[in-house]
Amino acid sequence: MVIHAVIKLVCISTVCILDNKTLDIRAHPGESVLLPCYCTDHKAPKTFTWKNYNVNGNSWEEVSDESSQYKDRVQLFNSHSPGNLSLLISHLTEEDGGLYWCNVEGSGYRYIRLTVEGCIQNEVTLNISAHPGGSVLLPCSCTDHNTPKTFTWKRYRVYGNSWDEVSIESGQYRDRVQLFNSHSPGNLSLLISHLTEEDGGWYSCDVGESGYRDIILTIKDSPQSLPFVPFALATVILLHVVVAVVYCTMREKVPDSATAIYSNVGEDGAVRLQ
Repeated sequence: MVIHAVIKLVCISTVCILDNKTLDIRAHPGESVLLPCYCTDHKAPKTFTWKNYNVNGNSWEEVSDESSQYKDRVQLFNSHSPGNLSLLISHLTEEDGGLYWCNVEGSGYRYIRLTVEGCIQNEVTLNISAHPGGSVLLPCSCTDHNTPKTFTWKRYRVYGNSWDEVSIESGQYRDRVQLFNSHSPGNLSLLISHLTEEDGGWYSCDVGESGYRDIILTIKDSPQSLPFVPFALATVILLHVVVAVVYCTMREKVPDSATAIYSNVGEDGAVRLQ
C-alpha cells in the first residue's frame, strides 16, 4: 500500500495541471497579444495543443505556425521555460478574435476569449443643426484612438430607401467635404462646407463590425433679425406718454365744467375740448 501510494504521488507530480479558468482579453489590430497558459505545478507536459473555435465551421481548429491564418505570427515558450504554455500572436487582425483553448488532455484546460477591437464607436445618435451657406462638423472618432483599416460616411436617401456614400468625388458633395484621419489617427469626423437645405438628413459613420455613429443633420434658415420691432414699440410708448402729458396739461387749464376728450382719429394725437 505504501509503495503504491508513493508511485501514485510521483505520477501526479509529473503531470502539468491547468487551472480550468476562462479569461477575457482585449487587444487592437496590428498589436501583439499574449494568451497566458501555465502549468500550476511548473511541470512540462508531454503534449498540449492550442485551438481556436471556428464559428462558421462549428469546430475547433489547431493554432500553429504552419496554419495559413497564423503563419509566422505565433510563438510558444515551452521549449525554453517548462510549464509555460502561453501563446504569443503578433500582427493581430480582427479575424483573430474569438475563443481559444489551451488543452493538456486529462490535466485541465484554459479558455481565453480574445476580442480584437478596431475602432469602437459611441453608438448614440446625435442631432445637429446648421444653416444654409455655413459649415458643419459631423463628429466621429475611435474611442481607442486607433485608425481603422476602412470606414465610410453614408447618407440615407429617403426616396431611394438606400444608403449612399459621402465622398469628395460624389456629385452632391464634390469639393465640399473634408476628412481628418490622414493627419489625426482615430479622428473620422466629416466637415461639410457651403451647406444647402438638401444636405439635411440622416448620416452614418460606419466602421463595420467595430461600431458606428449616426447623426441627424437639420438645415434651417437663420432667424431673421427684426430691428424695427423694438423701435416701433418704443415709438408707440413714447406717443402714449406725450398724449398723456398733453392731456393732463390741458385738463389743468380748462374750467371744471369743461371736459377734455382725447381723439385718436387720424392718429395725430390731437386733444380737443368739448
